[in-house]
Amino acid sequence: MGEVIEISSNQYGLSLFSGMISLLALGVYTLLTVDTGNDDDDSDSGSGGLMQPVN
Repeated sequence: MGEVIEISSNQYGLSLFSGMISLLALGVYTLLTVDTGNDDDDSDSGSGGLMQPVN
C-alpha cells in the first residue's frame, strides 16, 4: 500500500505542531476581526437587541 510520512521523531510532535498552528491562526483571525458594532447592551437609546430590561 503506502507509507506513512513521519515528520517528527515521536508520536505527539505532529499533533502538538498542528494544535499550535491552529491556535495561532485562530488568534490572528480574532485580532483582525474586532467588531464593536454589535455590542447588544444598553449603550444605545433602547432600539432593541438581546439585552432587554425586565418590566
